Amino acid sequence: MSVIRQVNDRLKLSKKLLNSFSIIAIVSILLTAVLSTVAFWFVFTNREETDLKEYADTVTKAYDSLNFDDITRSYSTKSIRVTLIAPDGSVLADSSDKNVTDAVKNQSDRPEVQEALKNGVGSSYRMSVTHNSSTYYYAVRAGNGNIIRLSKTLGSIAEIFIIIIPAVIVIMIGVFIVCMIVSKRSMRKMIKPIEKMSKNLDDTPYEELVPLAETISSQQKQIRKQIQRLQIEKDKIATLIDNMSEGFILIDLDKNILMSNHAASDLLASGDDASLQKNLLAYSRNDVVNDCVDSAIGGESKSGDATFKGRALQIIANPVYSGDKQNGVICLIIDISAKKKAEKMRREFTANVTHELKTPLTSISGYAEIIASGLVKSDDIQGFANKIHKESGRLLALISDIMELSQLDESLSDESFAPVDLMSVANEVVEDLRSNAKKHSVTISVEAVTAVINGDKNQIYELIYNLCDNAIRYNKVNGKVSIIVTDDNDHPCVKVADTGIGIPEKHHKRIFERFYRVDKSRSKETGGTGLGLAIVKHIAERHGGRVTLESDESGTTFIVEF
Repeated sequence: MSVIRQVNDRLKLSKKLLNSFSIIAIVSILLTAVLSTVAFWFVFTNREETDLKEYADTVTKAYDSLNFDDITRSYSTKSIRVTLIAPDGSVLADSSDKNVTDAVKNQSDRPEVQEALKNGVGSSYRMSVTHNSSTYYYAVRAGNGNIIRLSKTLGSIAEIFIIIIPAVIVIMIGVFIVCMIVSKRSMRKMIKPIEKMSKNLDDTPYEELVPLAETISSQQKQIRKQIQRLQIEKDKIATLIDNMSEGFILIDLDKNILMSNHAASDLLASGDDASLQKNLLAYSRNDVVNDCVDSAIGGESKSGDATFKGRALQIIANPVYSGDKQNGVICLIIDISAKKKAEKMRREFTANVTHELKTPLTSISGYAEIIASGLVKSDDIQGFANKIHKESGRLLALISDIMELSQLDESLSDESFAPVDLMSVANEVVEDLRSNAKKHSVTISVEAVTAVINGDKNQIYELIYNLCDNAIRYNKVNGKVSIIVTDDNDHPCVKVADTGIGIPEKHHKRIFERFYRVDKSRSKETGGTGLGLAIVKHIAERHGGRVTLESDESGTTFIVEF
């Protein structure tokens, strides 16, 4: 299009130059023709007047010795007319017509006759009624008082101009052709340096174009700066949109997609990132998405929840306005699977907590009620008191673990982190659990090297303690618990291995869930709360670690890698 526009502009300029040259040439030719004709006519008439005056003097001298008939025979010509006029203005004779005296009226009112009678000679220039042409009259008074008048038809300027019209037309055609050739050549010569200037404004061919080139150069710099700023802003917006975890789709009122990001394609599983100019119906046929977008196109914001490919999605569609006019719709797709899962976990946790708290409380309340009723023998009171003490301890442990989990859920900051030596913490845990291990007939040992991580010492202690405590609880008589601390290639690792009952593989994925127990009856006997491994997982994740387990009939090994 730009090339066609340039060609059209050149044609326009060529036409303008051609028209300008042609008009100037035609006007010049016409003015020259008119002025030349006028000048020629004046020169011609002056010469004719001079010749006629000299001829009149000759005729007047001859009139003194010859009669009028002899004069007309000797001196009258086809172009010169001789008339003899009496002092009273009557025509005595005329060389053009012998009977003219009867036809021609009195000539006393003619300027040349009046001037000749008064001054001896007279002249005038006018249209001749007799011959109907422009005529020059010259009159001389003879010695006998009669007026001898000579006249000659000179012709008009228009007649002369008409004669030269064919020549003028030929000249105009020639000039037009020359102008067309000159205009084309001139256009090429004018346009070529201007085209060079368009590529390099510093090379200005004409001094008159310097201000224009400077203005264009300044505007180009401003435009480039504005384009750069717009590109930077566009890149920023594109980067932000592309890196959004939420899906983003910009749609016009015809439901054509103007912009979208990878998250939208991933969440809607469209499999097509290059979705520009594609209609939303071809991009996604999700009913909730299309329903929300339809409402937003109608000017009403709408949101809804959808389950798609196993994901829980929240769809939010809002109309986009420019002034008072709606231009399109913005649609956000938010993955709320984690939120839904967390809500489900909170509900389950609340139900589990209620159940777990209710069980020891019910036991304590029942034993206390029996004792208070006086139905218990004196010898059985100690047994009931021991059961109440046991359930109270279980209840306190449960509350303590719940509080620990709550603190871990809320504690997101790592400002309290400091260097922690895993070997030192492991040795501390072994010393604290040695008596408990002896009570369960279990041997506990530690094999460690110095391994330092950045973390919270109390929480690391809690992690190793819970793993070792579980290993003691679910071990066999005369079993062993080993704590191994390594630091291979700057990857600190803590392993807690036991020779206990083992964990079936089907329970491996759920073992870290809150209140999940592999053997509920055994957990109740050992006093487990079902929260120990959940606490371990939370602490490990908060320190950038990962917990795995290896288990079979010969025992279980928990591995925490930082």
